[in-house]
Amino acid sequence: MVGIVCLQLAPESDYSYFNTTCNATVVHKQKMNEARLVISGTLACLTAIIQIGLGMMQFGFVAIYLSDSFVRGFMTAAGLQILISVLKYIFGITVPPYSGPLAIIYTLIDIFKGLPRTNIASLVFSLISCVVLIIVKELSTRYRHKIPYPIPIEIIVVVVATAISGPLHLPEKYHMDVVGEIPLGFPDPILPIVLDWGEMLSTAFSLAIVGYVINLAMGRTLASKHGYDVDPNQEMLALGFSNLLGGFFKIHVICCALSVTLAVDSAGGSSQFASLCVMVVVMVTMLALGAFLNPLPKSVLGALIAVNLKNTLLQISDPYYLWKKSKLDCCVWVVSFLATLFLSLPYGVAIGVSFSILVVIFQTQFRNGSEVVQVLNTDLYKNPKVYSKVKSVDGVKIVSYCSPLYFANAEIFHRKVIRKTGLDPGKVLLARKKFLKKQQEKEKLELKAKQNQEKAAARKRNRSSLVNFKAQTISQVDLQSDFYTIGVGSDNMPTSYSNPYCDIINSTDQLPEPVPACSPRVVMEMQPVPFHTLILDLGGVCFIDLMGIKVLTKMSKTYSMLGICLYLANVQAQVFEELEAGGVFECFTPSHMFLTVHDAVLFAQQKSRTPGTVDEQGDRERVKLAFDVDEEEQDLEQELF
Repeated sequence: MVGIVCLQLAPESDYSYFNTTCNATVVHKQKMNEARLVISGTLACLTAIIQIGLGMMQFGFVAIYLSDSFVRGFMTAAGLQILISVLKYIFGITVPPYSGPLAIIYTLIDIFKGLPRTNIASLVFSLISCVVLIIVKELSTRYRHKIPYPIPIEIIVVVVATAISGPLHLPEKYHMDVVGEIPLGFPDPILPIVLDWGEMLSTAFSLAIVGYVINLAMGRTLASKHGYDVDPNQEMLALGFSNLLGGFFKIHVICCALSVTLAVDSAGGSSQFASLCVMVVVMVTMLALGAFLNPLPKSVLGALIAVNLKNTLLQISDPYYLWKKSKLDCCVWVVSFLATLFLSLPYGVAIGVSFSILVVIFQTQFRNGSEVVQVLNTDLYKNPKVYSKVKSVDGVKIVSYCSPLYFANAEIFHRKVIRKTGLDPGKVLLARKKFLKKQQEKEKLELKAKQNQEKAAARKRNRSSLVNFKAQTISQVDLQSDFYTIGVGSDNMPTSYSNPYCDIINSTDQLPEPVPACSPRVVMEMQPVPFHTLILDLGGVCFIDLMGIKVLTKMSKTYSMLGICLYLANVQAQVFEELEAGGVFECFTPSHMFLTVHDAVLFAQQKSRTPGTVDEQGDRERVKLAFDVDEEEQDLEQELF
C-alpha cells in the first residue's frame, strides 16, 4: 500500500530525461528514491495522526470483534504469505513484486516458472541454515531446563554465513543475491509534505486500521502464550507516536514484523528488555556493522524467516479441531484465512471482522426457543427433551427464549412461539373472520332472494285486484253502511279489513313480515382453544428494542382476541426499564408480569378456577368472538408509533 502511493505521487516519468551522450532516456534514480522516501515519511505522519486520534477516542473497543478464530486464521494466512514471498530468495530466482487481490497466486505461478533457473548455491545455503536452525531449536526446547540462557542461533548463523560468503567471494562466483550495501548513520530529518495529505487520506486510514489489527493480533498471540494482557488503546497510541516520530526520518508506516517478532520470541525474548536489546543491535548495525553484512546471502535470511514461521504455519490444522467444537468458529477461521491469503491483508481484515460480526448476529438471530414444563415436585420448569421426570400444566403453555429480542430476531421469535405452542392466533382469527364473512354474505343473498320473491307475489296480487276493481261498481251508500255498522269507539274495532268485492284477496292472506335490518355484527360460537394462558420466560433476554416491544404488544392483542392471557416471567431489571420506556404498558397490563415462571403458573391456575371463567367440569368454555366484517383492521404499527 505504501509502494502504490509512492508510485502514484512520484512516478518514474517525472525523473526521466534524455541523455544526449547515450542517445537514450535515463532515469535519475537517486532523486526518485529520495522523493519516494519523503512521500513515505509524509504518509507515516498522516497515519500517525489518525492512529493517535483514534487512540484518544478509545477506538480500541473494536478489539472485542477480533475473536481468537479470526486472529489465528489471519495470522496463519499472513505467515503463509511471508513464506511464499521468501521462496524467491531461498531458490535464488527473480520474481516481480505483486500487490492487491490474487497477488499470492501470481507470485506462486512465477516461482514455479522460475524453478528451472534455481541458483544451487543459494539453495544449499538456505537448506544448511534451515537444518541447523531446526536442530538447535528443537534441542533448545527439549533441554530448556538444563540450558541457563537461550542459544542465539540466528545471530550465529548470520555471522558464519557472512564469514564464509565474504572471504570466498561466493556471491561473485555463483551470482548469489546478497544484502548489499547498508547506508551507515541515521537519515536526515525532513518535514512532511502537508499538501499531499489529501491524496493520501484513504490509504493512510486503511494503513492505520490494518497496521493496528496486525499488531494487536500478534500481541494477543504472544500474550496468550506468555500469560499477560494487551491494552488495545495503548497499542493504538504506541503505534501512532512511533509513526509520528519516525515519519520525520523517512520511514514507512510502522507495523508488527511477523517474522522478526517470531524470531525474537523463539530466541526467548518475552519482555520489553528483549525489545530494547533488538533496538540496540539495529542501531549498532546502522552505525557501524552495516558494512560487514554486505556479502550476507539473502537465502540465509529467507531460511531464518521460514524456520521462525513454523509455529504459525502449524495453525493450518486449526479447522480440524474447531469443526468438532464450534462450526461457526471454524467458519470464521476459514473465511479469515482465505480472504487474507488470496485478497491481501487489508481485505482480509475487513472481511474477517465483518464475517465475525455476522456470526454474532446469526447466533442471536436464530437461537432456538423451547417449550418448558414443570419438573415433578418442584417449582422448576425445564425443557422436556433434557429432563425426563416432568409434567405439563393443563391449559398453560410456557415458552423460554435465550437471546436478545431486537429487530433482527423479533419476527423469528414470534414464529418460534407459534411453532412451540402449536397455535397461530393470526391465522385462526383470519380464518374465523373469513368464515363469518362468507356466512353473512350467504345470509344476505338468501334474504335478497326471499325479498325478490315476495315483491313478485305482491305485484301479482296488485294486478289482479286492479282488474276486479274495474269490473265491479261500488256505491257510496254501501260503503257508508258498512262503515256505520260498527259504532265509533267500540272495542271491537277490526284490526284488518277485507274488501268483499275483491274476491282475490281473502281474509287469510297475511302481509309479509317486516324484514329486520341486517346487522354487520355476526356472533358465532367456535371450537375451544387448546390453552388459556401463554407464559413467556424472558430470563435469557438481556435487552429488547422497539421492534421487540412491538412484537410483544402484537402478540398480547392477538392472543387476547382468542381469550388467551399472555404473561411475562423472569424479566430482567434492564429489560423492564426498556419495556416501560417503549410504552408496552399502554396495552399490556403490568399485573401480567411475574418474578418467576412458577408465580405466573399459580396465578393462571387460580384465575382459571375463578367462577365464571370455566364450568363445573373445569373445561374451557367455547370462546365467542364477535367480528365486524365491514370494519377495517387496525394497524398495530400506527398505534405503536
